[in-house]
Amino acid sequence: MGDQTVTGIEPIDFAAAYEVVTERIRRAIHIGSYVPGDKLPPERMLAQQLGVSRTTVREAIRVLEGEGYVVSRRGASGGIMVLDQAENEERIRPLLAEKLPEIEETFDYRIAVEGAAARLAADRRTDEDLADLQDAFDVMRSDRETSRFRAADNAFHLAVADAARNRPMRQAIEDARAEMWVGIDRLIKQVFTTANRHHEQILEAIAKRDPDAAQKAVVDHLETARRDLRRSLR
Repeated sequence: MGDQTVTGIEPIDFAAAYEVVTERIRRAIHIGSYVPGDKLPPERMLAQQLGVSRTTVREAIRVLEGEGYVVSRRGASGGIMVLDQAENEERIRPLLAEKLPEIEETFDYRIAVEGAAARLAADRRTDEDLADLQDAFDVMRSDRETSRFRAADNAFHLAVADAARNRPMRQAIEDARAEMWVGIDRLIKQVFTTANRHHEQILEAIAKRDPDAAQKAVVDHLETARRDLRRSLR
């Protein structure tokens, strides 16, 4: 047989591996796996975990330092330290503005997928699911410190996804939340009060097994976050 042309498959760009590493670390920070003050694993360990070279990891760390996510410190107590992005607001703001069209698309996607997940969660939730949702909500209600609030917020939304009992949907929700790689709650000054009100409505609707109310509460929550984000960038 002669040569065949394969269409619809893009070549792999191994030179861009550092971009994948950058996204993985950025994602870990924004879903709360690492919070301000934590140290990332050493370059050697990161390289082994991710299956890339130390040079690739080093390039990713340089990008994250430029974005204000981490700082590399030398010495016995040094390492790759996760920064509090609240201290880097002016650096984050132009990055957010540049990525706003992508973030708008992610909001559209989250509204569609998380709204549907909330409907399923209202039908399928167990008492254990409700306990997980309540635990996360209690943290958000009692602790306004940004990193802990953000981690609890992530736990709450993923608990809704878990209650939906749909693995592809759960993965889609986690991926969409991680794609919003800048912690928008650091720039939206009123996010805590609006978020808690909507989270309580979501929790109540799921507890009452009311799919319509659960979906509406999720949509209202995300649309409010979208409006707050737009205002914060003006």
